[in-house]
Amino acid sequence: MNRIIVAIALMWSSLVADVNVGDVLSKVQMDGNTVSYLDGKAWDSSMLNGKVSMIMYVDPDEKSKGTAFKPEIEALEKELDFGKFQIVVILNLKATWKPNAVLKKFLKEKAEDYPKRIYVLDKESVLVKSWKAIDNEYNVLVTDKKAKVIYSHSGKWKNGEISKIDTIIRKSVH
Repeated sequence: MNRIIVAIALMWSSLVADVNVGDVLSKVQMDGNTVSYLDGKAWDSSMLNGKVSMIMYVDPDEKSKGTAFKPEIEALEKELDFGKFQIVVILNLKATWKPNAVLKKFLKEKAEDYPKRIYVLDKESVLVKSWKAIDNEYNVLVTDKKAKVIYSHSGKWKNGEISKIDTIIRKSVH
């Protein structure tokens, strides 16, 4: 009985977990079979160090929640120094029913349209657990040069949030 209660508590906490501002993202080093770049090479979260990073950790079924943020992302890409800033798009492939092959094709097309972005595939929802991101959701994190979270958002955008994240990123990069 105690095991069932613990299992339910852990499951519930993973559903409502959220990344806290001030947390340093835990280091994640994976083989290419679990978390990889779009080209299949293994991904390592140490690539977040040294630059301000905007991380979009997305359930592909929730990507429409990012539509309102698209103009700001494109402006950041045009206006900021990518020697100091980076955009990392991570797809949570386990959170969707869509076939991985279809999603990879879609991302390859996106990579051609937006070559400054870094694309990562999380095939096992590893970062949900490691970073306490909300599963089956559209998560946006901004981290400083040491991977400390300076902004965290999940779900739909509320009034003023998009301009808030824009301001945080621009102040942090300069």
